[in-house]
Amino acid sequence: MTNDIFPRIAIDVVLFTVASEADLQTMIWDETLLRPAEDYRSQSNGLSLLALTMSAAGSEARVLPGGFMAPNERIGEAAKRVLRERIGLDLKVPLRDIGTFDDPSRDDSHRTISFSYWAMADFEDVRKILGGKDRVGLELVNSTGFMTRFEAANGSLEKFDGVSRFGYRFMPKFSPSKRHEKRLPKDLGGKILALDHDDIVFYAWRKLRHAFSSKLDPFNYLGINPLGEAFRLSDLQEFQEVCRGEVVQRDLFRRNMINEDSFIAQTNMRDSSRPGKPANLYTLQSPPSENTGE
Repeated sequence: MTNDIFPRIAIDVVLFTVASEADLQTMIWDETLLRPAEDYRSQSNGLSLLALTMSAAGSEARVLPGGFMAPNERIGEAAKRVLRERIGLDLKVPLRDIGTFDDPSRDDSHRTISFSYWAMADFEDVRKILGGKDRVGLELVNSTGFMTRFEAANGSLEKFDGVSRFGYRFMPKFSPSKRHEKRLPKDLGGKILALDHDDIVFYAWRKLRHAFSSKLDPFNYLGINPLGEAFRLSDLQEFQEVCRGEVVQRDLFRRNMINEDSFIAQTNMRDSSRPGKPANLYTLQSPPSENTGE
């Protein structure tokens, strides 16, 4: 006769944010809060997509913000509570489902099933909590520099259906099995985060990519606008490329963005703060919604 199994219900949250190289250099006062720190000391990264992490109890390993569901709360409510309690962030943007993770080897002492969520937060909000609670820090998921270095080492990005530090997928025609084939950190030389959190970040990133898979406004989907009220078209392109892990030809991107159905509109302002010809500035047709999600 087998014993009944009563698993613990864990809640794990992947909270993405984006930051420019200048932001990270001026606002991260302790390089141990940014991993891998050596990347940011020795290489140019441009815009970065990062995930919030925290110290694992009794270990130098890093983990996602997480906790366990209380008997009297819904899973979505537990996810927001976990963020408040573990990293001190009262999230105002939608939390979206990633999936269920039930690796039996996750915890040697108890059967644990994780319900996982993801969201994107504004870097201005994130930087206020860095170093607090359980040493909240940032883990590199992708960046302009990472994609450049990846392409130099692995060949054209056209072979891949998006690349990131937490894994990538081959396009079917470049896959030995003629289908999408993924590679995760455990397949590429070593884990990044503890437990099964590398897998959770990878699948959260794959969900994030959907925000940019159509002509719909990705900022309303995410609930934030990290580019500010007015931005260059090149800034929007870099943001989308870093989030998707793909590079788009400049003229093609411009044609897709500048049309009557676009979610952006040209302003009558120009930006001359950078070398070269002044650039037109654009703004969103409508601000991100106030929907707070689950």
